[in-house]
Amino acid sequence: MRAIYLFLSFYLFICTNYVHGQVTISYPTTRSVFQRNNSNQSIIYIAGNYTSLADRVEARAIARAMIPSQGVSTNWITIQNNPLNGYYSGTLNLQGGWYDIDVRCWLGTTLIGSATVQRIGVGEVFLIAGQSNATGDGDLANQGNYGPQADDDRVSVVNYTLSSTTNYGSVNLPAATFYHLDSTFNISPYGTSAWCWGALGDTLVKRLNVPIAFFNAGASGSGLTSWNITANDSTATPFNFITYPRGMPYGRLRAALNFYIAQFGVRAVLWHQGETDNLNETTRNTYGQYLKNVILKSRLHAGKSNLVWVVARASRFKGFQISNSRIWQPVIDAQNDVIGLNGTGQTNYTPNVYEGPETDMLIDPNVRTNDSIHFVGNGHRILAKVWSQKLTTSFFANVVPYIPLPPPNLSSNCSGPSALSMNVSNTYSNYVWTNNPSWNNNLSNSNSFTSSTGSYRVRVKDSNGNILLSPQINVPNNFAGLIPINSISSGTWHDGNTWSCSRIPTPSDYVTIGGGHNVIIGGGLTARFKKITLFGNLQFLVNSKLQN
Repeated sequence: MRAIYLFLSFYLFICTNYVHGQVTISYPTTRSVFQRNNSNQSIIYIAGNYTSLADRVEARAIARAMIPSQGVSTNWITIQNNPLNGYYSGTLNLQGGWYDIDVRCWLGTTLIGSATVQRIGVGEVFLIAGQSNATGDGDLANQGNYGPQADDDRVSVVNYTLSSTTNYGSVNLPAATFYHLDSTFNISPYGTSAWCWGALGDTLVKRLNVPIAFFNAGASGSGLTSWNITANDSTATPFNFITYPRGMPYGRLRAALNFYIAQFGVRAVLWHQGETDNLNETTRNTYGQYLKNVILKSRLHAGKSNLVWVVARASRFKGFQISNSRIWQPVIDAQNDVIGLNGTGQTNYTPNVYEGPETDMLIDPNVRTNDSIHFVGNGHRILAKVWSQKLTTSFFANVVPYIPLPPPNLSSNCSGPSALSMNVSNTYSNYVWTNNPSWNNNLSNSNSFTSSTGSYRVRVKDSNGNILLSPQINVPNNFAGLIPINSISSGTWHDGNTWSCSRIPTPSDYVTIGGGHNVIIGGGLTARFKKITLFGNLQFLVNSKLQN
């Protein structure tokens, strides 16, 4: 049989007009707020997927138009060269502000596609803890006592709550989905309403001109004894006015620190608690010891040794054997001891604890409910005001926050004609792969996972117990035009063993024949491609064709 040989020792390509592909952004998601550092900056991690071959990914941030102006827009910046297998990732370093982020993918000078995610924040993140005047209360919310919404667009929360019967060991928080804070929205993982935090968010946004996010790990009715015991023993179920599920209420705080705060960073924990300890007539030294221990345990369990707490002075209570509304001075003294207002030589003094508001003096029918415990009506705004007065300009200048931990860095390799092997670093202590945003199915516990067609993420845990979620990676049902094909040996064009991924080229594919390889197009057969690069040899048998 006569053969015709094509020998090329130089670079050759043949190409056609390019068809635009789809580009998506899977991380970050809209309304996410990331903690800034004290230089008013934060690194924003960006990731997503594309459906046609690309060799460069660019991103930019556009500060949303507001009066007064805020944020600093960026030019287009290359965040990744030569992305692989339809997945890209990179970073932008942004000033404090409220942004829309644009991403576009290129192949040479051809624009492949673009995408935008709106309302991404670099600002302040707070974690709330304590009892009902920190978290709101379900019964009060049912009576219409839930506090005002945030009026400013830049106040964000995750509108999700765990069941009050959840044990600490059973906490399974889904990927954060942020919303503007409405009056009746939950503040995940346990806040039951906006309470005073919508009004506080508005005040801080106006003063700082950056977005604000709140998480809430409070527990209505909780006494400090329960917090202390469960900080020491995550299996304990102590009774202290209320019996909580195993490991709670402290487990709520720990879960929020290890999940939300790990991913989004934090400025401080805002603590408002003491009313139940008035009822229990807790002594000054006991309350001080317990609060100090809870603070130290939170730092240990989050791996954040300097995690800042802001402690309100709160104790007012009425009910049960207490017929008249009263304050309990031993609790107030203990809170001041921990803060250091009674001197840093006090046994229970704890560094990096700041003075929160004094709320016991806020007593009026228009401020609190008939039980003289819970704030109501204009009381929510008054409570927000006294919190704002303690979160001063000096506070934000001097308190060192924790910025977000980076999400797991995904990589992938083709594993057959239509499957990807997805990988993350093997330095984590735990892995869960899933194709479900609620994480209620476990596909693998390895640092790598291979699958075809679908969208996947991995949840990892670090040595401190912090849980990080990867961006979503898509495995398409057709790799044509997305993953370039390279010869891996000499052989025939229509044999999958000749090519990477064991995939025969299609009319959409970018094909490279490597140096030293001899690829044969069988007699009477047509070899199809979109673009071909020859470093080796291409051999034509009788009546064979090469077609793009």
